[in-house]
Amino acid sequence: MIREGDTFWWVGYDTAPGHWPWKVNLYSSKNLADWKFENAIIRRERGFANINWAGRPALLHNRTTGKYIVIFEATGGRWVGQHKVGFAVCDRINGDYEFAGMHFPEGDRTTGDQSVYQEGDDAYLLCTLDRDFDGRRFLDQSLAIFKLTADYLGIERKVFEGFDNVNGNTKIVPRNQSSREASHIVKVGDTYYWFSSGLEGWNSSMTMYATAKDLAGPWSELKRLATQPTSRDTFNTQHDFVIPIVGSETTTYVYVGDRYSQHHKRGVGRNIFLPLTFIDGQPLLRWVKDWRIDVATGRVTEISNDSAGTAGEPLP
Repeated sequence: MIREGDTFWWVGYDTAPGHWPWKVNLYSSKNLADWKFENAIIRRERGFANINWAGRPALLHNRTTGKYIVIFEATGGRWVGQHKVGFAVCDRINGDYEFAGMHFPEGDRTTGDQSVYQEGDDAYLLCTLDRDFDGRRFLDQSLAIFKLTADYLGIERKVFEGFDNVNGNTKIVPRNQSSREASHIVKVGDTYYWFSSGLEGWNSSMTMYATAKDLAGPWSELKRLATQPTSRDTFNTQHDFVIPIVGSETTTYVYVGDRYSQHHKRGVGRNIFLPLTFIDGQPLLRWVKDWRIDVATGRVTEISNDSAGTAGEPLP
């Protein structure tokens, strides 16, 4: 999701069973609550015709070239472990995007979940990397950061790779904790926070995070994202991304989590938005049933709460 002026733009893909061929859709909103469908900006045709899967699309705007770029998981095969990084480009944010190539992020190593991080004119690919060990392929085994080329249509170099537990004892550290997916980075002050979910398929999972002062690290050990009240699966979500809402009075961070209820039939709603607060450098995700945000000022107000709170009470 990116913001331009008073408009938020959100790019996503439909994973509902039976929806084929795949496509990538673009939506817009002025307030983060009401969304308008803009266009199926990428369809499985023309340059994209041989791509069987286009997952986790992420949107970037290159201010130097003026182009809009969508980066996504791409594969021409049936096996998920064949994912490459796909690139699409367009002159208009809501136009029809053209295929701009697909390749492995490094050598012939395959990738899984991915997202992007942009700071100034520099943009980065965040992705999981697969690893071969003793004749076996471990999927989504490590997290990596790659700096993109100046036009955002290729990979310039690897900045970091870590959180690899390919040799770990899974009886001590379960694979859904050692292998990560659905990661995203946000910068608060001078600290980077790298959030990610466990390897649980379509299921919800505990969100964890690491911190660093530089994208190249060193990164801290993974820590559990605190929730209030306590939730073992981040309020039945899988972390997707965190978006900073920079207002005239304050900056609010909004946690966006996936709910793949169309697959596991648990709960209602495919996405959930919650305010994410930082207290003495520690992120805290509170459950708030109904709330609103003034995107101009950045102020958040609670409308109602299951356990406590008064209608109209500002949230910290």
